[in-house]
Amino acid sequence: MSGAIDNFVASGGTSGALTQPNSRYNGLGTASYTRADGTEIRYLQRRIIPQPDQFTTLRQYVVVQGDRIDNVANLQMGDPLLYWILCDANAASDPDALVAEPGRVLRITLPAGVGAAGGSRG
Repeated sequence: MSGAIDNFVASGGTSGALTQPNSRYNGLGTASYTRADGTEIRYLQRRIIPQPDQFTTLRQYVVVQGDRIDNVANLQMGDPLLYWILCDANAASDPDALVAEPGRVLRITLPAGVGAAGGSRG
């Protein structure tokens, strides 16, 4: 890795620390684009969001009034920064939308592609 963005990523310069194992961006590389004027632009490579059917459901959680997605992730998965797994598993691009409506049932899952004996899909 070279360049300012690479150093930024390597140092965990954003919230969620991109190089930490619990970051949704962990393992993504950087790439570059060269403008017509020769200026190189460095950026993180795109993260492809997994399809919800790639997740094995462990249990369900019913949203209650006042829930926050980071608190649900901490309660259910032991780490508030894993809220993004809840988003992916429940096909949500807006984390706050997952807890906006009391009574909504959220799937609590293993990470994408990891199966469990007795686990269920969908």
